[in-house]
Amino acid sequence: MEEKDFSQLLQGADVDKVKAQMTNNAERVIKALSFYNANEHTISKEPKTKKVGTEDVNNWPLSLPIQKKIVQSTVAFLVGKPIRLVQESENTEKAFQFVSDAWKEMRMNSKLLNLMTKYYSETEAVIMFVPYRDSGATNDDLTIPNTIRCKVVSKSDNEDIFYRFDEYGTLNAWARGYLVKTGGNKNVEHFDVETKTVIYKFKKIDGKWEVETKPNIAGKLSMVLFTQDYWDSYDVDPLIERREVLTSGKAKNNDATGNPILKLTGKVENLPEVAKSVKVVQMEVGGEAEYLYPQMSVDLIKEEREDLKELINYFTDTPDFSMDSMKTIGTTSGKAIELMFFPAILKSIRNRITIEELFDRMMEVIKNLLVKVNPNDTVLKTEMASLKIKFEFTSPLPENEADLIDMLNAATGGKATLSQEEAAGMNPLTKDGKSNWEKLKAENISTFDE
Repeated sequence: MEEKDFSQLLQGADVDKVKAQMTNNAERVIKALSFYNANEHTISKEPKTKKVGTEDVNNWPLSLPIQKKIVQSTVAFLVGKPIRLVQESENTEKAFQFVSDAWKEMRMNSKLLNLMTKYYSETEAVIMFVPYRDSGATNDDLTIPNTIRCKVVSKSDNEDIFYRFDEYGTLNAWARGYLVKTGGNKNVEHFDVETKTVIYKFKKIDGKWEVETKPNIAGKLSMVLFTQDYWDSYDVDPLIERREVLTSGKAKNNDATGNPILKLTGKVENLPEVAKSVKVVQMEVGGEAEYLYPQMSVDLIKEEREDLKELINYFTDTPDFSMDSMKTIGTTSGKAIELMFFPAILKSIRNRITIEELFDRMMEVIKNLLVKVNPNDTVLKTEMASLKIKFEFTSPLPENEADLIDMLNAATGGKATLSQEEAAGMNPLTKDGKSNWEKLKAENISTFDE
């Protein structure tokens, strides 16, 4: 009965009641973004100046974008290097080529960077897929196949995400709310709902919702929802706030006492001129002059700041990219570098447990939609049903080929472990490895024939 009520609400364009039957985590996402965006931190709300006596002095409410660095590190170790698609099935070359071409056309590597950044900073994002055909193609031109395009939907892009599960926990509808600016510089509210059978496009005109509907050719939801309860910096946000307080306090103290204050005791007969390089204070007999320095434990504050930095990095498995820590890398072996970044690598491996499942769903959406937009291609449909694709994640750290080659040479007693043809194809200075090998053979046939 509930499902029927939801469908009736959609058909009746009762958008407010439709939203009421769907999940929306805007409150949680807004809170997450308040930590991710440094200009929304608590300390940023303090006044920039404060009245001290009759003077306005700088208050230095310094916010630090540490949360952004944490997310950037997480995303870089997960999808910073482009993900490789690996075909694991046999006799599915055409389907795999279709998927690979669509993957490149959609610029999925940059899309995934954007998607993962939204996911770890906001807790929620959607990647949606839609049918696409080149504007210059005609319906009777079968040489140009239909393909698909994708879009990342998130709160930070001014779009609200709604979704609805059935009683079995299956996602059966989702929606996005957004504003479109018209020619009259007026924002028009839109609300698009996708179900497995129908796509509803609502538009609010003069306070009333109008709706356009069209069949959902995919027969399923062409999207993947990425959602989690907590954002990436959740556990260390209080530590970051404390570090901001200390940094701001240090700035204020430096303004107040950073320059030494000259204390004079007794009658001053002559003060030095500012322009003179050698300055002498002339005082009567018995007078004293001394500099005042702040009587405070600077070392304790410095130690606390360093301790907070270490704890923040430790609990979020974020590498220390400061200049001091990077100085030693140039003289460090490949394995030692990997161990330095091992916590970040382990975090990436843990994240993959969830991400790989969601990526598998995403691939099923891509495969299904490619078949639906090319209904006359029976070979594609058959191959796509059998196609199995694996996502290959790689570390953003430099690969240490030298150590591996040395190990292979030692294992084979110094014998060659790479053919000349393979080496010619892998040369980074050539654009076409196969062509490079053919040219090498043509230039020096006698050498290669021996």
